[in-house]
Amino acid sequence: MEGPDEGPLRDVVAALARSRAAAQVVDAQGRLAWVSEQMLLLSGAGPDTDVGLGHHVDEVLERPVWQQLLTPGAVETLRGELYPRLADPAATTPLWVLAIDLQIGARQRSVGMLGVTLRNAEGSSLGAVLIYAPLLPARVLALVSEGDEAMFTRMADLSEPAQRPAAVLFADIDGSGPLSRRLPTPVYFELIRGVTTAFDALVARHGGIVGKHAGDGASAYFLTEGHGSDSDAALAALRTVQELSEAVAGVVADLAETGVELRPEDCRMNVGAHWGSDLFIGQVVTGGRLEVTALGDEVNECARVEQVASGGQRLVTKALVERLDPDAAEALGLRPRTLTYRLLADLAVGHGSADGKVERDAGPLAVHDLR
Repeated sequence: MEGPDEGPLRDVVAALARSRAAAQVVDAQGRLAWVSEQMLLLSGAGPDTDVGLGHHVDEVLERPVWQQLLTPGAVETLRGELYPRLADPAATTPLWVLAIDLQIGARQRSVGMLGVTLRNAEGSSLGAVLIYAPLLPARVLALVSEGDEAMFTRMADLSEPAQRPAAVLFADIDGSGPLSRRLPTPVYFELIRGVTTAFDALVARHGGIVGKHAGDGASAYFLTEGHGSDSDAALAALRTVQELSEAVAGVVADLAETGVELRPEDCRMNVGAHWGSDLFIGQVVTGGRLEVTALGDEVNECARVEQVASGGQRLVTKALVERLDPDAAEALGLRPRTLTYRLLADLAVGHGSADGKVERDAGPLAVHDLR
């Protein structure tokens, strides 16, 4: 958001904008002078939202956008700390830190607010900078920073669960039971960690969102709203399917170089991919995890498709392939008009489906093996 175009505050705003911090700048008269892009995103403000630029903080804090973000206690804390510092900056410490509560989505979050009073050469007030940051230890922040920023941004956009069309992908290692018994446990753990990392990186590269991991299994979603069209979302999912085997083969090769007796054919990935027209997708946030999950019949169907896949099969449904437009199909090297499909129920015979779940949940699905 545009800030002061002249004067000392201009340089302050420019520096804050480069830092990508969630921040506000207040001038010496207590008027809101600038709000960072990250602060706008945090508050849920849109391009036309009235955030109160140029108005006194007293009035600004009554704006709906800030009433929704700041708890009543946070509002009173800000007023009590900010006004004395603007009135007499020489009599107060130039730097202060507060813990305040924000209402983000449906959850209340404690954050740290770093305040800095600004003075000119004569000591009079220029205003103040308010910077909001998570109350997390440095080692926890370092752990979070290991993740893919674009992926985290896509996950953050799903704070409100809603119906969203998306491609769904499930994958796991074929014959992981015998493999886990054959390999030393530390080596098997290293293999699973490498496969998981390779899967996540591939999903991130193609603009998807990683879902749940369970043992050697993984899932991912490719949303239409993140790719611009159903065709592009399907293209991203199918690219991931096509490239997964090579990515996992690289993990196996790295382990083999350390002396582990492991070949690419020992670690083949079974894949199922499907299309969901109205999946209910959103965040699941608890004290121990942050993930995105999807619910809907097509998710269950995709799980059954992957369950049937064996020997490294890459089973994709007709519903997914037919979301591709001609250019997307050509980019994948596919000719949809010449593909043939089989019913999942026919493939399920002899694949451990004695309980009938495959036939019941997804038997009529038409699938094609992309190998």
